[in-house]
Amino acid sequence: MTNARATYIMGILTAFAVVIFYMEIMYEAPVRTVIEKIDNLVEVEKSKPDFAEDAIMIKSSLNNSKLKHVLIYINALCDEYNVPYDLAKSVIMTESSWNHKAVSKSGAIGLMQIKPETAYSEFKTPKDDLYDPYVNVTVGIMYLSELYHNSGSDWYYALTGYSHGPTVTKTYSYAYVTDNFYVNRVFKYFNK
Repeated sequence: MTNARATYIMGILTAFAVVIFYMEIMYEAPVRTVIEKIDNLVEVEKSKPDFAEDAIMIKSSLNNSKLKHVLIYINALCDEYNVPYDLAKSVIMTESSWNHKAVSKSGAIGLMQIKPETAYSEFKTPKDDLYDPYVNVTVGIMYLSELYHNSGSDWYYALTGYSHGPTVTKTYSYAYVTDNFYVNRVFKYFNK
């Protein structure tokens, strides 16, 4: 293993440990309910998710303990990159049905079905690292956030861009962008 790769992996592990420590040990704030409007989509009540319950409810290739920690990590990433937690979970359900070993016909990998070319060109993440669920959701959520901000803060464009590619999405009518199979499927899971 090269020194740079070892440093990279240690950085990921350290970040993961800090998030887990923060979320499980330090984060004892009272559960507050806040009404949050997610663009023009829906108003939702935002409170601290019950990660243990979520892990039990989700059928995943990960065991419940690991899934709980991945959910805590996803929540922290969502807070950091301003991606709604339930939307990120809906994208994962749509993309891989929570199978961290999933590989599509087009070569997309992992929970969020990241294409290796996109991971490398956008975030300098090597293909083999995408099999790690923590790296995969990090790249996926960062990419969703980037698409959202590059689309003029429109989740419909961001989601269509995530599925179809951002360049081709710009050529679609707004009617298609807001009502295509992928967006409808994500929001079906989002609204459950």
